[in-house]
Amino acid sequence: MKNILKKIMLVSGIAVFIFPVVSGLYKTSIESWELFDWLIMYSFLYWPSYIVGVIFIVLAIKKR
Repeated sequence: MKNILKKIMLVSGIAVFIFPVVSGLYKTSIESWELFDWLIMYSFLYWPSYIVGVIFIVLAIKKR
């Protein structure tokens, strides 16, 4: 059970950093956004999600 929890924490921590890029690629394909502009705006608005992602990754690695 603990192993599954560690994997879930690690994957969700990594997903926090992958999601802005994927959603930015989607936005650039359907709207007039530039990827860099989208990443700056996303990072400015949702910077606490990066902190949570780092905490999840650190906890998952620490529990190994």
